[in-house]
Amino acid sequence: MKEERGLIRSVRALSRFSLTLLLLVAMIIGALLSYLWVAGYYVSLGIRVPETVTITITNATFPTQDTTFFNVTLLTPSFSPSETKVTQIAALTEDGVLHNVAKVDPPLPHQLPKSVSQTFKCLWNWANYTGENIKIIAFIAEGSGATFQAKTPLVKLTITDVRFNSTISLTQFNMTVRSSKLSETYVNITKITVNMETLKNVTPSLPYALRPNASVAFTCMWNWTNYRGKNATIVVHTRQGYAAYHTQVIPPPPVVLTITKVLFNTADTTHFNVTVQNSELSPTYVNITRITIAMENGTVREITEVYPRITPHYTLHPNSSATFRCMWNWTGYRNKNVTVTVYTQQEYVVSRTQTTPASPSGSSLYSISATPPNAVLSTRRKRFSFTPSNQVVGQRGKPSNSTRVF
Repeated sequence: MKEERGLIRSVRALSRFSLTLLLLVAMIIGALLSYLWVAGYYVSLGIRVPETVTITITNATFPTQDTTFFNVTLLTPSFSPSETKVTQIAALTEDGVLHNVAKVDPPLPHQLPKSVSQTFKCLWNWANYTGENIKIIAFIAEGSGATFQAKTPLVKLTITDVRFNSTISLTQFNMTVRSSKLSETYVNITKITVNMETLKNVTPSLPYALRPNASVAFTCMWNWTNYRGKNATIVVHTRQGYAAYHTQVIPPPPVVLTITKVLFNTADTTHFNVTVQNSELSPTYVNITRITIAMENGTVREITEVYPRITPHYTLHPNSSATFRCMWNWTGYRNKNVTVTVYTQQEYVVSRTQTTPASPSGSSLYSISATPPNAVLSTRRKRFSFTPSNQVVGQRGKPSNSTRVF
């Protein structure tokens, strides 16, 4: 009986072992089949495990309050055959220019083991590329590098309403700086320069905090006398590194154009003479195109017959004058005020008012040759009053002084 019981136990134990072994074999075969099925699927997609060293960029960030650097995180994947050696990091901007990052912390080249990530601080000023898509490129010694696209924060500053007004002052100008409502952060304006010269006297004072969708008007003390007619480049600098640029031509000194004489000859009332002078202080010539005469009742008549001819124009250079014979019969318009106006192609306009002779008795010539105190220099946009004592000093003139009489 004991032997039979022992035999039964042995058979049961063997059965259990055989069953366990069969289950284990079935699991192994199932796992193998599953692996072959999954591997076959990926092989059919053409996916392979890399045979060369590779690297991945997992993240790149641009701090909004400092445009002098950005951070990039690199990872050597676990499936890479070996560790990677990072040799260079560069930034590709939207204009197609590749910018090499010269200084990186930790410094390059840098060994990066498998399954290990490292964040690098890359010193590169991206202030001129705000709101753009930047491609970060990591280069390695052997194998495949990596590319990652990130967008820089948008901070848009503009300079507007720049005013150089000589009637106010030649030692100051006004301008407005505005931050767009799309700007992602505030800025601290710390410096304003003109043609690379730092302005030391600015109102309101610097630094000045400017928030998004806000503007500030500055009065800048700067002597621009010697820059009239030249380009001025204004740059607004901020503590964060953002900047705004504006270039414009500073208004040149005005043309000093005068009517020095209006002559009415009582012996010949079919015409009158007008003498126009372009001062030696004027920066440029003018093209005279029209001459009109206005009556006391407001009627304005254009003189169509003028000698020398002003059609299409007559050029009057600086430091020269010309006398024009204007055909207009003023016989029935004696002892009355008339206003003679001369127009130029450059939109400078000059006028003179005087009274026609009362009668033919006495002297046959009636004129005023001295520049009156109320002579007017103007353009169609502005009017400038002057007398010989306050004429504007320009920057250039002709060496000769000629008067033409016709």
